[in-house]
Amino acid sequence: MTAISPSIVDDYALEKQTTSKFNKDLGQDEFLELMMAQLKHQDPMEPMDNGEFLGQMAQFSTVTGIDDMKESIEALTQTYATSQTLQSTQLVGQEVLIESNKLSLRDTGDTEGVFELESASGNVQMSITNAAGEVIRSQGLGDFPAGRHAFTWDGNNQQRDRVGPGAYSISITSNHEDTITAATVMTSRIIESVEFGNGSDTRLNTHQGEGLSLADIRQIRQSSVNSTTE
Repeated sequence: MTAISPSIVDDYALEKQTTSKFNKDLGQDEFLELMMAQLKHQDPMEPMDNGEFLGQMAQFSTVTGIDDMKESIEALTQTYATSQTLQSTQLVGQEVLIESNKLSLRDTGDTEGVFELESASGNVQMSITNAAGEVIRSQGLGDFPAGRHAFTWDGNNQQRDRVGPGAYSISITSNHEDTITAATVMTSRIIESVEFGNGSDTRLNTHQGEGLSLADIRQIRQSSVNSTTE
């Protein structure tokens, strides 16, 4: 019996499929070809119902529209992220107000901020506490209408002695129709640097060592020596 040469077997062997020749995704061209073939080979005695045909077209248009919308949203997200990055870089060195009751007192000078009242209030009171939670200064600010108003603390305690620099807390309350309400307090920070992450993940580093986002900022204003930072 004559042996068969391996080279002959290799010559007549089926070609190996290294990659798939089939595309699982049905694109617009494939859909239209399929639709035309369906119309061409339909039973003349029972043609496709117009409603069914329009329904298939509407279904395909919906899928195509969703894909286009997805691409538009992705492009819009990228544009927003780029815009946010540019805005963030312009904040370096700027003073911003955030919703916080934390104050930072320097060796000299005042510290200031803003409080917000939902309605007109009388007998607005300001209290300053130190890191140990002790009230070191209480002061009446007077009557105010609804809205935002500035406050200033000179850095002195109740005995009018200058306290040391560092972190303090402020509480502002209002009396409206014999109801004591805590006002929303906003204090200032200086943006020292900006860190960029993926997409819209941007971190604003403050002089006080805090990390903020653009959503935390309530107001941007020109930096001055009478800020709440050192």
